[in-house]
Amino acid sequence: MRWPGRDARVASLVLAAILAAAPRFAGKNDPEIREEVMPGSGQRYTLAIPAGYTPDRPVPLVIALHYGGEVTPYFGKPYLTNLVEPGLRKLGAIIVAPDCNRGRWTSPGAEADVLALLDHVQKTWATDPQRTLLTGYSMGGMGTWAIAARHQDHFTAALIVAGRPQDASAEVSWLIPVYVIHSREDQVVPLKPTADLVKLLEEQGSRVKLVVVDDLTHYQVPAFARHLQKAVPWIQRAWKH
Repeated sequence: MRWPGRDARVASLVLAAILAAAPRFAGKNDPEIREEVMPGSGQRYTLAIPAGYTPDRPVPLVIALHYGGEVTPYFGKPYLTNLVEPGLRKLGAIIVAPDCNRGRWTSPGAEADVLALLDHVQKTWATDPQRTLLTGYSMGGMGTWAIAARHQDHFTAALIVAGRPQDASAEVSWLIPVYVIHSREDQVVPLKPTADLVKLLEEQGSRVKLVVVDDLTHYQVPAFARHLQKAVPWIQRAWKH
């Protein structure tokens, strides 16, 4: 989520504050949340380990790219704990939310960071390479459109929320399934470019699904969790084919 000038900074800070203040109540099925730093690179990331995880049973892996804003340490944590983890909990996945230290996820440096972190997590934890999802919200959705398009050998599905499509999104043949969530009421990222691209991909025979939400603005991030929950069965079915 990027806006020009002072309005961009104010809006991003408001959104980050809303998510950071959202209450969290621990339960027996809640994941273990860790703040980690990747050795050698200094890359910060927040990690969610699902309840019942054991190294002898590989689980899905989700890389979650946060929205824009002033990236303070573990900036992706509230995004993970308030949206991605509750939304995708039934995947039983390890979820990783890196901090973007390159200004935007679509930069070459950020793309390299994501791939390096993916490799690190796959070597550290028991994850299933056939069930690897890249997801993102707003600026993270933009990054998901771009990175997943260029690295379909690294990811087996993409889940994009409120993200503006990138040039690379329409220039490749999508071999992995893509699930897209976008609100008609989004006042920051308009629906039309997303709907137009999804229509194009459908015409090309890609496995793509667009869910249009009618009652949420761009800033109601945690409320999108219920729509992520509805995406889980579709993603699981796509992974079986």
